[in-house]
Amino acid sequence: MNEYVPPQPQPDRYRIIIKGVMDEDFLQNYCSPGFTLSHQHGRTTLSNLQTDQAGMLGLIRQLHNLGVTVLLVELQNEMEQIE
Repeated sequence: MNEYVPPQPQPDRYRIIIKGVMDEDFLQNYCSPGFTLSHQHGRTTLSNLQTDQAGMLGLIRQLHNLGVTVLLVELQNEMEQIE
């Protein structure tokens, strides 16, 4: 009898926009290596966050515990294909 082996989740690239200006050195403790950070209009954008869904949920929980307001979470891979 063959056992079903579910496919392993592949890391995707996500983008998160949060309210306020966050420091890159501070965020390095919470984000995966290789992320990019930008600021515009009092918001911080974290791009190129490479992780799976479980990692993204963990990051969102950490940001929530820090009192950060998350404005947007999007899957960059999907958004780039649509544009």
